[in-house]
Amino acid sequence: MPFLELKDLHTHFPVKGGGLISRTLEFIKAVDGVSLSIEKGEILGLVGESGCGKSTLSRTVMQLQPATSGQVILDDEELTALPKHEVRSRRLDFQMIFQDPYASLNPRMTVFSTLAEAILQRHPNLKKDPTLTEKVVELMATVGLDSRFMKKYPHEFSGGQRQRIAIARALAPEPKLIIADEPVSALDVSIQSQILNLLLDLRDKLDLTMIFISHDLSVVRYIADNIAVMYSGKIVEYGEADEVFLNPKDDYTRKLLSAIPHLNAQATA
Repeated sequence: MPFLELKDLHTHFPVKGGGLISRTLEFIKAVDGVSLSIEKGEILGLVGESGCGKSTLSRTVMQLQPATSGQVILDDEELTALPKHEVRSRRLDFQMIFQDPYASLNPRMTVFSTLAEAILQRHPNLKKDPTLTEKVVELMATVGLDSRFMKKYPHEFSGGQRQRIAIARALAPEPKLIIADEPVSALDVSIQSQILNLLLDLRDKLDLTMIFISHDLSVVRYIADNIAVMYSGKIVEYGEADEVFLNPKDDYTRKLLSAIPHLNAQATA
């Protein structure tokens, strides 16, 4: 039984028009019949250009965007069949890491407040318990942050440190599934590798399942077990990371691979 299963998932957005009487003229098919299975502890790399539908797919899995049709089944429970009030409590089991950590963190909250708030979602009984501080310290250590900085604000950190805070916040409710939406694209290359290695370590240490979204196949090859290539709302190629990278079957995948920069040893000045 797959840990996460998407069955014929569609997410369409109506385009309105018609003058005084608004009517639906057509639909934008952001996600158009996606079916995927992800095993427990797997990292699935979801790749595609901007506008291909991968972020909409992630928001649909997170139940932030209602599916038009199809099923999202997590740990043998159909999320798409749950009423809204149950989805909110169930969402503790699946958290998201966003591309821009500065935009996703509240600038008025310290690291301690940010992480404590997330921990209390799962353990509200710790609100006045001294062990709450201990949990924040432990969480910061898990992502490689010094607990001496827990009273600082997001603007006082570098981009890589802010992304570590965002990762810690996602881990705080003890989720089973992490969706990382372009989590390294806004970072310097040297910092990217640190964050990728951190995510790999966390997967092994915490037995996490991940969907790692990117437009960069070389980054996804490094971190993912399997790769799904998305184009115009559909999955056009799926397979083991090395197999997709070395033997692409779809023309679109080949185009993505050809766009990866390569050092040319024959280049002359």
